[in-house]
Amino acid sequence: MHFNCYKIVVAIFLFTLVSLQAQEVSKDSIPISLEKVWEKAVANSKQIKMHHLHTESGAEAVKNAKSKQLPEIGFNANYGKLANIPIFTNGVLHHPDYIPLEDHSIYGATIDAYFDIYNGHKLKTNIQKEVVKQELSQYIEEETIESIHYQVVQAYLKLQLYLQLEKLVKKNIYQNGERLKLIEKLHTGGVVLKSDLLRAQLQLSKQKTSLTAIRNNAQLAMQELNIFMGEADDQNLKPTDNIGIQENHKLMSYDDYIDSAINKSPLQKIEKQKVALSKLNVEGLKADKLPKIGLFGDYNYSYPQIKLYPYENAPYLLGVVGVKLSYNISSIYHDVHKEEEAKILYEEQKIAQENVQENLRKDINKAYKHYIEDQEKIEELQLNIKQATENYRILNQTYFNQLSLITDLLDADTQLLQAEFELISAKISEQLHYYELLKNTGNL
Repeated sequence: MHFNCYKIVVAIFLFTLVSLQAQEVSKDSIPISLEKVWEKAVANSKQIKMHHLHTESGAEAVKNAKSKQLPEIGFNANYGKLANIPIFTNGVLHHPDYIPLEDHSIYGATIDAYFDIYNGHKLKTNIQKEVVKQELSQYIEEETIESIHYQVVQAYLKLQLYLQLEKLVKKNIYQNGERLKLIEKLHTGGVVLKSDLLRAQLQLSKQKTSLTAIRNNAQLAMQELNIFMGEADDQNLKPTDNIGIQENHKLMSYDDYIDSAINKSPLQKIEKQKVALSKLNVEGLKADKLPKIGLFGDYNYSYPQIKLYPYENAPYLLGVVGVKLSYNISSIYHDVHKEEEAKILYEEQKIAQENVQENLRKDINKAYKHYIEDQEKIEELQLNIKQATENYRILNQTYFNQLSLITDLLDADTQLLQAEFELISAKISEQLHYYELLKNTGNL
């Protein structure tokens, strides 16, 4: 009986252990690529959704502006009762005589239509303005997508950086721990001084503190990515993209990046549309000062017939078709300052476009220079790591042979770790500047 109970307890323990392991596996980092984060971030972004809806509403505004080219057709009907008509034959201060009416009813129905022949191209200008506004909304949406892509890149590369640093520090802590054990044995045997042991312990303690800070930064980067994707803050992520520039990431010439920015950058397109919209505003104000010509028609059915003499207590039909010319004379002096204001805003917008183009050139040049600098730095750091590794190997050997000081060994260890840190940071920086070039040229 006791044996069976023992087996049951063991079985429950094993089942619990397996369950806990399964939970740990389920809580393991989820592998994810940069492309996947981009996809989820774009699908989750409220900004992009708003801009997309604004673009869709712009398409409807274009259709609405085009519909104004169709004739205007109206219909109205009325019915009422007439009162007896007072006639003040002796003046308004005396009692009037009333004209008796046989039928007090009055009713009618009218259909009218108007078709623009010429209105100073105002309709055409309004259609063009709505088209430009829609394209402007589309480019703003593209810029928002690229901006979110770049923000995701920054968080993704930041996470990669801290996870790589965590690996390096953990490896260094393990090596320092093993070295500390040897120093403790040497100290126990009276071979090394107490100060050597304390220095080794202090360095290990600093590395553990550094590891905690690196892990916290990695968790913050994970949270940032999870927020972009609309996932839980504490979801663990494992970037699957390799660190460093891939073979398919080809660097173009500086001039090619500038040409691409001018032709493809959403920022440049946005400013171009703003200039076009300002110009159309000027043209629209000019159109308001031109005469308008159109065809009109009225078809009226009424009772009684009191429009033409002689009057009749009978319904009648009256149709009128013709050409209408209208001109707002007051627009000559009312819209003068408004038109000048629109011209000034147009010139201002052209300068703003030039300013954006200059800023793009500066940003591209800076990213391009830093990218080349990162590449050169990576080559130097790879050589530095080889030298630092060899230096550490020599000092590690000479120290335990009592031929060098503990400070020299610890400095060599720190230099090697620092060189490895800098190499990873340079590779991450190279990628970041590459993606910055893509963003500024409208290719991200």
